[in-house]
Amino acid sequence: MAVMRGDLISVLSFSVLAASLVIPLRASTAVLNETLDSRVVASVKEKPRNGTCPKDWVVGPSKSKCFGFFESPLSWNDSEASCRDKGGHLAALVSSKEVNLTQYLCNSTSGGCWVGGRKVSSSYGFGWKWSDNSSHWNGSIFQSSMPTSNCSNMPCQLNSSVDSCTLVNGSAFLSVEDCRQLHSFVCVLEMESKCYHMHCHMEYFIILLVVSGVIFGTTLAVVLWLLLYKRGKRRRRSRKLSNPAASALVPPSWKVFAKEELRSITKNFSEGNRLLGDAKTGGTYTGLLPDGSKVAVKRLKRTTFQRKKEFYSEIGRVARLHHPNLVAVKGCCYDHGDRYIVYEFVANGPLDRWLHHIPRGGRSLDWAMRMKIATTLAQGIAFLHDKVKPHVVHRDIRASNVLLDEEFGAHLMGVGLSKFVPWEVMHERTMMAGGTHGYLAPEFVYSNEITTKSDVYSFGVLLLEILSGRRPAQAVDSVGWQSIFEWATPLVQAHRYPELLDPLISSSSSANIPEAGDIQKVVDLVYSCTQHVPSMRPRMSHVVHQLQQLVLPAVM
Repeated sequence: MAVMRGDLISVLSFSVLAASLVIPLRASTAVLNETLDSRVVASVKEKPRNGTCPKDWVVGPSKSKCFGFFESPLSWNDSEASCRDKGGHLAALVSSKEVNLTQYLCNSTSGGCWVGGRKVSSSYGFGWKWSDNSSHWNGSIFQSSMPTSNCSNMPCQLNSSVDSCTLVNGSAFLSVEDCRQLHSFVCVLEMESKCYHMHCHMEYFIILLVVSGVIFGTTLAVVLWLLLYKRGKRRRRSRKLSNPAASALVPPSWKVFAKEELRSITKNFSEGNRLLGDAKTGGTYTGLLPDGSKVAVKRLKRTTFQRKKEFYSEIGRVARLHHPNLVAVKGCCYDHGDRYIVYEFVANGPLDRWLHHIPRGGRSLDWAMRMKIATTLAQGIAFLHDKVKPHVVHRDIRASNVLLDEEFGAHLMGVGLSKFVPWEVMHERTMMAGGTHGYLAPEFVYSNEITTKSDVYSFGVLLLEILSGRRPAQAVDSVGWQSIFEWATPLVQAHRYPELLDPLISSSSSANIPEAGDIQKVVDLVYSCTQHVPSMRPRMSHVVHQLQQLVLPAVM
């Protein structure tokens, strides 16, 4: 068999593609050129399914079978058993091309080699049948050379004691021999339904490897593209922020002011133009724009920790928020650490003055006006919590951050401003006079946790301030500093609700004095908003609904 592999490689290498596997056969180049039928050569050379046959096997003319020659002489039965062990059977020759190929494979043997034909006897005589029990015996291809026996006459051939089988040799297509004789043999494997020596498994593995590689490569390319896209998007946004006037964060009505412009419109931030504000946070000044419209300029404390583009980015987000009960942002300015925010001017100024220091010529707030202020303020906060995505937490709801228009509707100021307030100032607000917490929720005071429910708590404190006219903490001669809840809780427990009202309400027109039941509803809402557990506090949308039931239609 080693001799059979030797020389055939040199011939096949000229006819098989470079990527095909060369299947060596036992034949010399000279024998191949002289004896191999041209049809056989074509069938051996054409190996489109090469690689599915075991080593040293040849693809058949039909491309669905593998033919293997075995030189070791065995009887027909042993040869068939050997073929079965290999997953096939002795060759069943159903076409002249297969006969020619088998003859070529057996050409080197002098006695021929077994194929799968065997004599079968019946009541009608005898016939021939292939050992695979499925292939058709095509008698037409054997008409020119009918099988013969070594027996000298027909009675010998018909003798039932003679077990006859077919073999192929160089002198005839098929001949008959006693099945017990020893010859080489040719086996056939069906390529379509078998896997031999892990060849097809290797093909599946290669296909799986290629598909996995394609999927991995595609996924990697998509991930890289997304990363590069996001990086490019951040760079474009950064370039826009570096030029605030052209930034997408700045809508057409939003202006970046120069510091000299603000000095001009506020008369160099004169005390005569100062409206309100805490000296620790800079103060707020009125100004007049060239078009005649009034604005309020909020000056923040100087800082070196916030860069220009970060400041513009935060103010730009706030400027996008538009609601009738929020103070609109008109513009801003950043000049070497000096930061300014320009707001719309709201005529009646901060609620803090109307509750505790009524402006000259002003009148005290009656019950209906106070309920309108509370309701419109709650609507602005509910917008930040429920309509803006992601929701916005104000963080600093207090009387001085609520401005009143000419109709005493509330406008909430300072949205997002708490991010610009120094920590020391926030800490001072946390621990107000007498150690009270003022407007700030307990979870913020003790664990620095801030949520929308923290705003609900601050609104509850402010609502009690609107109702009573008392500050969140104020001095009392007998006890020193007293929080608003320390004062109110005994009256609530005693159901003395009218005594919670601001005396200025009682001194106003009797038509606007509320009934005790209405006062109790507001007080119940106050205590609901200021529960210690944040999850127990209502949503601001629920607070708005409750307040709307108390507002007089004539005022609204």
